[in-house]
Order: sequence, then structure tokens, then C-alpha cells
Amino acid sequence: MKVLVVDKTVGFRKLMTAALAGIAGVEVAGTAPSASLALRKLRQLPFEVVLLDSETNDADFLDQIQHDFAQVEVIIVGGATSRNSHATLRAIEKGAMAFAEKPEKAEDEQALPQMRSALLPLFRLLTTRSLTRQPQHIVRPERLPRGKQPRPDPSSRQTAPALPPGSLEVVAVGISTGGPNALMQLIPALPGNFPLPVLIVLHMPVEFTATLARDLDRKSKLRVKEAQEGDPVVPGTVLLAPGGRHMLVRREGGQVVIGLDDGPKENSCRPAVDFLFRSLAGCYGEGAVLAVIMTGMGNDGMRGMRQLKTKNCYALSQSEESCVVYGMPKAVDDAGLSDESVDLEKLAGRINEIVHLRRNEL
Repeated sequence: MKVLVVDKTVGFRKLMTAALAGIAGVEVAGTAPSASLALRKLRQLPFEVVLLDSETNDADFLDQIQHDFAQVEVIIVGGATSRNSHATLRAIEKGAMAFAEKPEKAEDEQALPQMRSALLPLFRLLTTRSLTRQPQHIVRPERLPRGKQPRPDPSSRQTAPALPPGSLEVVAVGISTGGPNALMQLIPALPGNFPLPVLIVLHMPVEFTATLARDLDRKSKLRVKEAQEGDPVVPGTVLLAPGGRHMLVRREGGQVVIGLDDGPKENSCRPAVDFLFRSLAGCYGEGAVLAVIMTGMGNDGMRGMRQLKTKNCYALSQSEESCVVYGMPKAVDDAGLSDESVDLEKLAGRINEIVHLRRNEL
């Protein structure tokens, strides 16, 4: 797997090259200090992956990669600052596969292990994809003209499992790699009269979740915000766990509110989906939670889902075909915890349908 490292700083180009050294099947075959030089190198050699510094990226670079080098995966590498978060989220919207956080300084003693830790799981994923010949680019529904969106055949619709008894009170979503784009399809598609609160844990660092919450809020009919300590969990509001902090729920004076926790990482993540799901199982009654596991690496959310199942939650997992990374949903599917596997483009509609079916039955 030939990699092109693009960063305007010599020290970081060397750092990323060193971080990839020793990963089986991965070769840094070129470096570039600018997007324009990177494009020239892409035309000269058959690279498969571009590591792109968020500040080195320019407005047209990713568009040109998508147009001329569709087989090339792009991983954005940047610092967790407000400026970088905007640039990174725009890059992910344009088709970058994932984000890897880089150290503040390339010469720091811990810079190399930090960089390697951020990149290793992504390249393991890419290696697995290449060995199993899985498609590396998911065609997102918004790329199709509105009039040409595929319509489901009513005769092919399968009978959904019976919904468990109980009054649904909250929707909880766990998501990771590929998450920003998937949430941009899911949350704006929920109607303005959606009658439940929505809680989301996304594996993203500090600053990024605040930026994403603002973007989602602008595009959605529901109110979307980054969660804060003591926020009420109320219908019509979407609360996104802040980067770097676990999110939980607790009851105060008869009301459910948000709590934030700076405890150890779980599943190498903070925030962790398992952390939220455990608290939901302890806070809500039978059949009160609709839990959704979406695209992402690893198995975060599976153990928490198992606990929610003891409280008769209803579980949806994103389908393998519509995931950027079928890791977290696969863990839930393989454990037999998912009630339905749903394509991304149908997920908002199915959530809304389940919520209204349950309410009409009561």
C-alpha cells in the first residue's frame, strides 16, 4: 500500500513517515509540502492513500482527488483546534475517509507513539479492506439527483420484528469512523415534530464535536447542541457528547439530565458509547430506549447494548453495505443484539416509524 504524506512542515512529514514504518504492507512512497505538488505526484505514481494535513489542504484539492483519483483514500491529519475542526469536517464532507489527530509538536518525546497510535488502526482497516477486496468508497445518497433517488419496492419490504412493550422515551446513537457524514444524513432527516430526545456519542476529539453540532443545528429541524453538564434531556433536542468527555444520564428531581465525566477511556475512547448505554440502562425503565449503532471501527457500544437489552431496549444497527466501516454494527450484529439492520438512507425514516408506531399503540 503506497502512501503519500502531504504536510507543509518537514518535521511532521518525517514524523508521519516514521509512524508508518514497520506496518506490514505499508510504504511511504512520497511526500509533498503542498497540495499542488501532491497532485503532480499522484499523476506520476499509483498511490493508494494520502495522509493530508488539514492546514495544507486547499479548497480544490479533495475535489480533484475525487474526480481524478477516485481509488485513493484520504486521511486528514490535524490538531484539535477550532480552525482545524472546520477544515477537517469540510474535508470529511468532501469524501475524506477519516481524521487522525497529530501531536502539537513533531519533536515532542511522545509525538511518535501518539502518531503511530492514531494511524495504526486506520491502516489496519485499509489493509483488511484490500485483502478482502471490500469497496473503499461508499456512494452517498446525496450525490444522486433528487429525482433519481432509488425508491424501495413495497412488495420487497420484510415484516419488522414485533416491538417490545413499554413507552419509548429516548433515542441513543453510537457512531465513529464515517460518523460526521452519516449524522449529516440522519439528523436533518428527522422531522421537526420528532417527539423524543436524541443522545449521540461520536468518537471525535475536543473542538470537533462543537463544530459538528453547530453544523447539524443549522441543517436540522430539531435543535442540536453539544451537551453540557446538567442539560435537560427533553423532546425535540439532540445532544452530542463533547469530545474528550464521557456522557451519561441521571435523574434529578424527577427530570433526566446530562452528566459529563473525565474518567479513563473505555475501548480506547472518550467519549465511549458503552458509558452512555450503561447509564441509560440504569436510568430508564423497561422498553424506554431505542438504541442505534452506526458506522465505526471497533466494538464500542456492544457491551452497553447488552445491558440495555436486559431492559428490553429496541436496537437498530446500520447495514454493512451503507457503513464506511462495518465494525461497531458488526459487533452488535454478531452478538445477536440487533433487532433490525437498516441502510443509512432509510434509518431516519425507520426511527421515526418505530417511535410513532409505539406511541400509537399505547
